[in-house]
Amino acid sequence: MKKLLIGLLLGCWGFGGVVFGQGITVADTASSKEVKYKYYFAEGLRSKMLGNSDEAIAYFQQCIELLPVSAAAFYEMGLLYNEKKDYSAGTGFARNAWKRDPANKWYGLLLIENLMMQGNHIECVPIYRDLQKIEPGTEDFYTGEIEMLILAKEVKEALKRIDKLPAIGELQRWGLIKSKDIYFSTNQFDKGIKGMVSWVKEYPEDYEIRGILAESYASKGMKKEAADQYKVLKEQNPDNPAVSFSLGQFYYQNGEKDKALEEFLQGFRSPDVNPAIKIEIVKSFVSDQKEENKLSEQVVKLIEVLYLVDKGNPIVDELYANYLYSEERLTEAEPVYRELIKSNPGSFNVWQNLLFILNQKQNFKEILFVSDSAIVYFPGQGLFYLFKGTAAIELKDYKLAILALNKGLSLPGQNTEIIKQFYLSLSEALYRNGDLEDAFKNFDQILALEPDNLVVLNNYSYYLSLENRELDKAKEMSGKCVKAEPQNATYLDTFAWVLYCRGEFEMALKPMSKAIELTTDPTGEVLEHYGDILYRNNKGLEAKQFWEKAKGLKGASDNIDNKIKNGLK
Repeated sequence: MKKLLIGLLLGCWGFGGVVFGQGITVADTASSKEVKYKYYFAEGLRSKMLGNSDEAIAYFQQCIELLPVSAAAFYEMGLLYNEKKDYSAGTGFARNAWKRDPANKWYGLLLIENLMMQGNHIECVPIYRDLQKIEPGTEDFYTGEIEMLILAKEVKEALKRIDKLPAIGELQRWGLIKSKDIYFSTNQFDKGIKGMVSWVKEYPEDYEIRGILAESYASKGMKKEAADQYKVLKEQNPDNPAVSFSLGQFYYQNGEKDKALEEFLQGFRSPDVNPAIKIEIVKSFVSDQKEENKLSEQVVKLIEVLYLVDKGNPIVDELYANYLYSEERLTEAEPVYRELIKSNPGSFNVWQNLLFILNQKQNFKEILFVSDSAIVYFPGQGLFYLFKGTAAIELKDYKLAILALNKGLSLPGQNTEIIKQFYLSLSEALYRNGDLEDAFKNFDQILALEPDNLVVLNNYSYYLSLENRELDKAKEMSGKCVKAEPQNATYLDTFAWVLYCRGEFEMALKPMSKAIELTTDPTGEVLEHYGDILYRNNKGLEAKQFWEKAKGLKGASDNIDNKIKNGLK
């Protein structure tokens, strides 16, 4: 509608129409080419602003045809083709703009950009030299020329141009560092050092150049020369964190870890240092003791100071939380992880460790909530569905558990251990939900993957005994568990109960007695089992004592009071 309105207005003014480009119409009268040019140029800018690059190109092309001497239209075409990443075409238009108006630095800069994108670095050099004449005070035009010479591998010419740099701003200092880099890269160490030595004699307070000089000596194994420079650095800048880090690195590389730690700690106490630098230093200390199970005191000090100074930075907070987690200081780690799932929810490790902490605390309601939140950020990670499913089992929401576990099992890329855990938890949920056949099929699937999985053998045999089915199979499986781990109270209890269900009361007494002996805090279920077995072995008084102990404890059956009163029926 807007284009039609423009056309109607032009028609009302009595202009005829000439079609060009992509159906674009403009008045064609005795108006000068300049008037048409201005119209097309304005429309080109409008189209460009609206993101219609092809339409903008059509307008600017008309401008070029009307006034070939116009640099501006060529420049706009160069920009548009540059955006399209057609640097070859962009170079042609930029070159034409620069040729028509060599006093406009933007035209020269566009040409340089296009040439660089094509790897034509040497062609950029004369353009930079022309730009230096236009704006002799602009440092970037001098540094740019030298960078292009280096990229074109014309290092001798680059060194000549460095020697001729004007004394403006930081150019001389920049040139010193750049020449050092060139000399070092061409194995001319002495020449690179010579310039820096002269500089620090003339400017003794320039700690950055002195630091580079010290590091250069250290890199060549010239320890005494490096130490002399570091001594001056430290005297001049006792509180500068950059000096502390540089000196700390020097000590560290020379095996003086205690001195290195002292310097690093001083640098760590500065809030002005990028935490990423500090973290890299921590990693270097950690890598030195990767064979050890416990972090050294040095690493602990660094981490604690880092957290004290840079608390609130997600990377720092996660490093600190992981340290607490590795030290099993879970109560301290939990609130840090809780803050991190808000500030850095994209970290898988944060969610995982928080869930492991909650699992250890058996806070199943919270596990359900946190795992649901984790799934929002990591919908393809089966571990979080596993956490959700196992928590739902503990909360007796078996249908939710089955849904979550089946969803997790359907995800691709799960490792074998996770798959086993899924099947085990799913079997548990199915059994408790009353889906016995499906539960036992899942147990069989796990055993097909791992025939000697003791947890599965134990649970499977116990559930079979509760259902009073396949008791021979249950005895065989439970027996494997006891044979593999004869001091495991859980396996002994299951084996005793399978024997009890088979009517082998006397044989059940020995493993059950041993299970009680090995258990410091037996559940109501275990105590009740022992009472039942004692009763069947004609030890009614002892049986009653254990039933009374079981009463009120987790796992005791609803029939416990009746057993205490009347014995087994």
